[in-house]
Amino acid sequence: MATNASLVPARRKTGGRSTSLTNDTLRRKALEKLTLAIVKAVESASDDTLADIVGTSDLRHALAIAPRDIAPESPADLEAIMAAREKTVRFREDMAARAGGMLDRADVAAMFGVTPAAIDKQRQRRQILGVPYGAEMRYPAAQFVDGEVLQGLKAVLEAFDDMNPWEQLMMLTTPLEGFGAQPETILQTLTRRPEPRVLKQLAALAASWAA
Repeated sequence: MATNASLVPARRKTGGRSTSLTNDTLRRKALEKLTLAIVKAVESASDDTLADIVGTSDLRHALAIAPRDIAPESPADLEAIMAAREKTVRFREDMAARAGGMLDRADVAAMFGVTPAAIDKQRQRRQILGVPYGAEMRYPAAQFVDGEVLQGLKAVLEAFDDMNPWEQLMMLTTPLEGFGAQPETILQTLTRRPEPRVLKQLAALAASWAA
């Protein structure tokens, strides 16, 4: 009985090693497969997709969007992808028109008399809004008046927190009631240099959208 009893844990120990080895093998094979898939996804990725991957801090989101430019397996998939891209183009064109056009980083730097790197820092500090165009950033012209940033814009941009820049632009260019005699956008309201009370209301509204 003692001999038989001593064999039981031996079988369990062997089985545990076997399971561990199997799991290690699966992990290694899965890593190899995922590595190949990621390489293929990155090679097929558009500039927009690459910019989205680089710009996100969520690894799960990066993995989810990485393969979106890989050639689809069916005509229906290709049609859906082309429709989505056309929708994105139309949206950006509409936003650019609502924002008075888009400026390149070099244009904004020349307007302010600073280096392009300084413009990057202002965007990162949420002093101005930049939206991604592939690997580039462009700047809505309506946030600038007479070569200066709209007074109070920083408070609104900070209230948006980490909201997608394109969504921020959409909110900034959507006419609202209650801030003027006629519905006007936040950018239009800021152009009038509103009093602190109104600016606080705009920031609170932006924060509620971002929540």
